[in-house]
Amino acid sequence: MHSIEFLRRAGVMALAAAGLAAATPQLDAQSSRTRPSIGPRTQARPPARPPADARPSQTRPVAQAQRTQPSNPLARVRSASLARGGYAVVVDLDYNRLYFARGRRVLWSAPVGTGTGMRLEHGTGEWDFATPNGTFNVTYKEIEPDWIAPDWYFIEKGLRVPARNSDARRFPRGLGSAAVFIGQGLAIHGTDKPELLGQRVSHGCIRLANADALRLFHNVQAGTEIVIVGGRNPQPAERPAQTASTASRRREGEPPPRDPFIVELEGENTPALLDRLDDELFSTSAVSSARSRWHQVASVLLLRGVKEDDDEALAGLLSRQAELGSGALRDEYATFLSDAYIQGALRVLDVMAGLDRDTRQVVAEAIVASSIGLYPGDPNSVSAPWPTRRAPRTAVRRTAQRAWDTLQSAEDDHRERIGLAVR
Repeated sequence: MHSIEFLRRAGVMALAAAGLAAATPQLDAQSSRTRPSIGPRTQARPPARPPADARPSQTRPVAQAQRTQPSNPLARVRSASLARGGYAVVVDLDYNRLYFARGRRVLWSAPVGTGTGMRLEHGTGEWDFATPNGTFNVTYKEIEPDWIAPDWYFIEKGLRVPARNSDARRFPRGLGSAAVFIGQGLAIHGTDKPELLGQRVSHGCIRLANADALRLFHNVQAGTEIVIVGGRNPQPAERPAQTASTASRRREGEPPPRDPFIVELEGENTPALLDRLDDELFSTSAVSSARSRWHQVASVLLLRGVKEDDDEALAGLLSRQAELGSGALRDEYATFLSDAYIQGALRVLDVMAGLDRDTRQVVAEAIVASSIGLYPGDPNSVSAPWPTRRAPRTAVRRTAQRAWDTLQSAEDDHRERIGLAVR
């Protein structure tokens, strides 16, 4: 027991000093409902069948040259959320890198694939395959989403464009392990071609390794600020080399495989998963190698605890927050608790009620701080996501009302801390 505690404390101290949580594999799933296609902004004319020889016009190729990353990647970022100490996602098109940050501290970062900047012109419309600059907000998110292919996909391949609601447009798990949708037909989503990350290779969307896409899925909520910077002065370069696409395999009836590590974790029992979580969160070797996969383990525990009513999984996930001390890891881990609460508020309150008082207080504070930190608007507005609004006390079982009361107390403390009137 003493050696385990020593490793935990040593790991936490090392993580706090590092200030950057490692990125790794993860996974997600989507619903089968039809939704807008993901791709570039388009000015389309009435549908028509393209000629077999239709090909894109490559009028705006972009640079693929490697650049040295800045020592302070957030220095040129204007973000209301970061300025007030909240959470935001920053995508730098000059360096093809994504940063998840709180205030001016980067919690983790990863390479991304971004829009080529090329243009496709055809009799039925024209498409600009650039990733735009600007400030966006998360509109919704999904695990393992299907991709609904737009017209340009078929035109590029010289194929007949199918009807708008045709099953030929649907590619199962076509957006990787998870997708975060940010409006204008754009998403940050997974890919099974990680070797292309760090380049401009997409049709406008932002690609992440599947592990990082799942991590981001749990980090953000609807409304979270997404700031895209750079990419305004690309230098000429050749069209990126293409490899066999996931969509091509799916056309033959073979969807991309799920993340094998996630599949392995899903086959383990809950006590074994909690042991794995401890190893990944507190192991000094995991910290020093910067390859901790705690977020993948936490994802499986979160979904098991909320969706499968596994009290042990959810209690274990929640209670680890009290052991993390301070620093980047603690700030990011809190977003997982916020996501668990949003996915199942009553479930989380039921399980919170069974925790000891001190742990329950820490969990409540983490849920409140991360929920409001992920919201870019005025915390005083009627739409601000104060956790007690999601689950009124009258909807909570009597045995869980002490957890709700702890949550309300944490909200009052947070309001006072940021200068708002206590209700």
